[in-house]
Amino acid sequence: MWYNYYGDDNLKIGKYVFIGFYLLFVLIITVLLFTFNRFSNSVVFGKTVAGIKDDLGKFNMFDLLIISRKSEIKVGDNILFYDTSEGKNFLNTALVKKIMTNDSGVLTYVIRDNEFLADDYVLSKTDDVKNVAIIGLFYLIFTSKIGYLLFVIIPIVLYFAFYLRKYKKL
Repeated sequence: MWYNYYGDDNLKIGKYVFIGFYLLFVLIITVLLFTFNRFSNSVVFGKTVAGIKDDLGKFNMFDLLIISRKSEIKVGDNILFYDTSEGKNFLNTALVKKIMTNDSGVLTYVIRDNEFLADDYVLSKTDDVKNVAIIGLFYLIFTSKIGYLLFVIIPIVLYFAFYLRKYKKL
């Protein structure tokens, strides 16, 4: 029948489009995972990509943050930095109270109640950070071990298992 002929072609095209988008998704997630820094955030093309789990100053829970290289930070600027004070690596914000430079030119920022923050832990001023609402949730899920297993590894293994089973019957 004529309608089956066109329907089969549309199904094949739809299948290939779906597989193409899925492979693009897998490639992007894999690149994000392979570019993790020591704080478990991706650094791609000089920009840090991070998802946040809690409200953080002007950023909301599950925002995706795209952090560019920091511009010059001055006293009174609100900064985004890696907070390791509680033994965990997470993002935090604070107001810069003072900036100190040692003899070798390394910057140290004084924040909150005279807490010292090395320049290596500072990402950027919060005004220079771009955020995308809700997308951070997907970033956090897909770049987690369980998320990668559920959405990448298991579907690929199942696809190949069904593909091999199809040829085994021939």
